[in-house]
Amino acid sequence: MHIGNSGDLPLQKTAHQRKVLLGGVFGVCLLLDFFFVVWLVNRTPEAHEAPEAEMVLRAQLEMPFQVLIPAFLPRSFMREKLQINTENVGPQGQPMIELVYPTRRGETLTFYEWLPTDQETQQSATPGRCSCRSQTAVPSIDTEAQDDPLRVVGKVSSPDLMTSEEARFVLDTLGPATNRQIFTSVKEVPLAYSLPPPVEVPVNEAGIQEVTLVVTPDGYSPEHFAVKVDVPVVLTFRQLGQVGCGNELIFQWQKNETAVLYLAFSTDTQTLEFTPGETGEFPFNCPHYIYRGVMTVQE
Repeated sequence: MHIGNSGDLPLQKTAHQRKVLLGGVFGVCLLLDFFFVVWLVNRTPEAHEAPEAEMVLRAQLEMPFQVLIPAFLPRSFMREKLQINTENVGPQGQPMIELVYPTRRGETLTFYEWLPTDQETQQSATPGRCSCRSQTAVPSIDTEAQDDPLRVVGKVSSPDLMTSEEARFVLDTLGPATNRQIFTSVKEVPLAYSLPPPVEVPVNEAGIQEVTLVVTPDGYSPEHFAVKVDVPVVLTFRQLGQVGCGNELIFQWQKNETAVLYLAFSTDTQTLEFTPGETGEFPFNCPHYIYRGVMTVQE
């Protein structure tokens, strides 16, 4: 006959309970980690007002042009650490601004912006259209337009800092700092400003919604308009004043339905006829996202 310690059984139960408790805690932690990873991967990234906008606007007071900043930058760049230099001059001695975006590793992306002289404009390789070029050794971004000859050249301190796709996307999202440019590190770049209430487009006696979209140096008019779904629309596009790359309109009226309207001369007009087949908000813009607006399709 075995006579054991009367405390053995409770001690064994306590050890077992501890193992069960620790296992449960470990399992809960794993489950929470799993859901956190799923949330992190699938969450919609938030966009914010660019922290450098106010600083850029103060520096812009010294410039004879609107300073452009990117809506998209890869995550490695620190916008809040932007360095601005207005002391250097452009190729022909004209005012120039330098925007230097650093990374945490000390690498930099620098934008040089200036208004070229008439001679520089005449030497444009693609007059009248916005163009993008990149160098192989040190990627660079160069944009120009005949009517709005602001030149923007971007250079990185290391050729491996950005891919050519990222560099081109950075260029495509440049916009005026006056818009309080909303920024993101994800390539789905939202509108960079709050929209006014939509202008309601009426249906005429012929059952057609007619709207004239005018681009001016101040933007689109109307910047935001609303049409009814399944009702034909006739959109007339024209420009007033010097609008640079605003003479090219990229217009979408439903998923996978996009048209490009181009005004070769300031007196030109282009007409687009379409019937919106789905409700929602559909952005329209120029190639460089300097000019942007939205069409709302409603029931």
